[in-house]
Amino acid sequence: MNLGRFAGVLLATSVLSGCVSLLPPSNQPITTVDGTTGYRPFNTHRKPVGDHQVILAFSGGGTRAAALSYGVLQELRDTTIQDPQQPAERLLDEVDLISSVSGGSFTAAYYGLYGDDIFRDYEKDFLRKSVQSSLINNLLSPRYWYHAMFSGINRTDMAVDYYNRTIFRDATFADIPLEKRPFIEINATDLSTGAHFSFAQGYFDALCTDLYQFPVARAVTASSGVPMAFPPVTLKNHAGQCDIQHSYLGPIIEKQVFDNPREEELITTFRSYLDAEKRPYIHLVDGGVSDNLGLRAVLDRNELMNRNLAGMMQQNPVRDVLVILVNAQVKPEKPLDKTYQSPSMLQTAGALTDALISRYTVETRALVRSQMEALEQEAQQQGFDVRFYFVEVDFAALESPGLQQYFNNLPTTLELSNGEVDILIEAGRELLRQSQPYQQFLTRNRGTRVTRDEPACARTRRWSMCASASAAEDDTLGMIGDQFETCEIDLIAVKDRSAPDARH
Repeated sequence: MNLGRFAGVLLATSVLSGCVSLLPPSNQPITTVDGTTGYRPFNTHRKPVGDHQVILAFSGGGTRAAALSYGVLQELRDTTIQDPQQPAERLLDEVDLISSVSGGSFTAAYYGLYGDDIFRDYEKDFLRKSVQSSLINNLLSPRYWYHAMFSGINRTDMAVDYYNRTIFRDATFADIPLEKRPFIEINATDLSTGAHFSFAQGYFDALCTDLYQFPVARAVTASSGVPMAFPPVTLKNHAGQCDIQHSYLGPIIEKQVFDNPREEELITTFRSYLDAEKRPYIHLVDGGVSDNLGLRAVLDRNELMNRNLAGMMQQNPVRDVLVILVNAQVKPEKPLDKTYQSPSMLQTAGALTDALISRYTVETRALVRSQMEALEQEAQQQGFDVRFYFVEVDFAALESPGLQQYFNNLPTTLELSNGEVDILIEAGRELLRQSQPYQQFLTRNRGTRVTRDEPACARTRRWSMCASASAAEDDTLGMIGDQFETCEIDLIAVKDRSAPDARH
């Protein structure tokens, strides 16, 4: 079942059950702000960046996005880099930040909490579960109706409870060990302003509330909560009960002269959080509405802080900056243009939303690329030998029309078959391996791919098809559905064939 039909089921039940939670927001106020502690990217107790700054962005796209990003994590686990006179290190251990939205937030949060246990448990805990069916079954169960009637919970509260019990085990942001894990930045959308909202202490400073005590499951629910299908996750605004000047936002919010319209809009949004009288509650919905790539949080922080590059390099002289965007966006065929009949209201709303998100995505990618090119040029002009690499793991890199059609037809849902999950995981690995910027990074840093011994059934159930990359495109879809014959041949063909062969 895709998210459209899922939303229809939820909306139908909302007529009977109502959609407003009677439970008050649970985020508690704070009276003091310490800009060096708490769940923030510049926490003094965080693991050091080292010679390589590695940033991952996980897009939206339901389980499709979760499986694709999980495949990328597997590939980073199985790749080492080596600095001169230093032992080889896993590239996964070099990751400093993971920014995510919607479906990608499940993978990001799980890795932040459980580290390498993700490779043992995540598939059974989430990827291969019928999460969507379980949510619907819970919603239709007498237990939910009884609970909703007497406790005031709504559909979002039900989803939070399910994720807490089955995936995140009542963890809060305090349970993410920043001293040894990357900073996990889960992003939602502020329903009132349309701006992205990050679950980072800087945002919670503005609301005078503590993110450490906030449930990870509730943040992921906000990040992935499709509007109308799920009521917003609501935060109580306690602004005015703490001194925001001790946050890094203090001097930024006081700025009166702006460098550009983007900076002005960002600061105006932050200022709105400081007025608890006008905005006593903040309502959060799916992060994909404001940024379906998970990159805006990184871009906006860079815009707001406007940090001096020379000072940053002297304080932390990195050799390179690697940004990997895992983009699970698909472009399915749309039936609107195949009939003279006017589309329904639901079709019109869906088409408009898809078009706006797609166009905003193009702009975000272009903005990231231009910012990285500008930073690299500035660094080199100041005498720093630092390289910037922007890697896109994207179905658009597939050369095979048959494979593109296959992925474009995968629904945005929280429920895929085992075969579909297998192909997505291996697609994440292969697409990353074949990226030219990624290969350039590995060449510069003596990258090596580690061969892992896996049972034959594990190897052959993923991406194993009896065909070659030159097989007739009309046969590709049939081969994908052919229950994975035992010959193991990569069927992926990427546009950039100039990259060195990274297969094992």
